[in-house]
Amino acid sequence: MTGILINQETGDLLVGRGGILTGDSEGQTAEAVIVAMRGEIKEHPLLGGEAGRMQGGTHDVMWAGSVRQMLRGCGVECERVSLESDGTITIER
Repeated sequence: MTGILINQETGDLLVGRGGILTGDSEGQTAEAVIVAMRGEIKEHPLLGGEAGRMQGGTHDVMWAGSVRQMLRGCGVECERVSLESDGTITIER
């Protein structure tokens, strides 16, 4: 998936060669979907994995399936999303 690239550390647009840089944006799209809270993306208010809510508590057993559907809806190809006991999120193609 080709899109506008964003600096992962600052969240700013990457600029170079006289304009905004474009490239493979699949990873940053997946991250944005997983981290977003529902209602944060105004055009799609039901989109958002709400990963931050799980940091201090228990996770929903249906979370991985819901996030997989959200990722597929955004054009990110994935077969399986898993959440490890240490909090690591794995997306398998």
